[in-house]
Amino acid sequence: MFDYRRMNRLLNSGAVFCALDTETTGLKPSDDRIIEIGAVKFDKSGVISTFSTLVNPRILIPHFCQELTGITNEMVFRKQEFNEIAGDLLDFIGTSIIVAHNAQFDLWFINAELERIRMPPLANKAIDTLRFSRWTFPENGHWTLQFLANQFEIEVKSAHRAEDDARVCMEIFHKCIEGSLERQKSVEKSEVIEQ
Repeated sequence: MFDYRRMNRLLNSGAVFCALDTETTGLKPSDDRIIEIGAVKFDKSGVISTFSTLVNPRILIPHFCQELTGITNEMVFRKQEFNEIAGDLLDFIGTSIIVAHNAQFDLWFINAELERIRMPPLANKAIDTLRFSRWTFPENGHWTLQFLANQFEIEVKSAHRAEDDARVCMEIFHKCIEGSLERQKSVEKSEVIEQ
């Protein structure tokens, strides 16, 4: 669990982050599958690189998921399955700190897919921007990715598509740091006093 009051220091330390998002056929990692993965690797200087791929889930995508994401069965039919893209995904993530909105959801799904192919779960540390935004902006009442994007006038190019949602997540991470700078500074001051 990260101390949100130290996020600015973590960012400025040169840490590398990987904003991550998945689109899936449903809500249960035991029954449902990933159909798209998007990731944006970044540090204090900006975006380092991006990763985006559709994934053949080997099951039909429910109609409501197709309507939500715009991803159809035809689009994933000839795409690689998770076991075929796992290596590239893990190489991309590397040892970076994962940043995701409702991170538990995305990590559950990725780890379930890794378990199916007898690979260990992700060991990376993770920051949940849903929790971070609730801590930073408790007065909001709403903390969905799209609500926050609208609040902070972050351009949404393609909602519910993994790479764009990952980029928006990265932007929200920065907004949470900016929005809590006074609390960030108070921790840094107290640490100077304690030394």
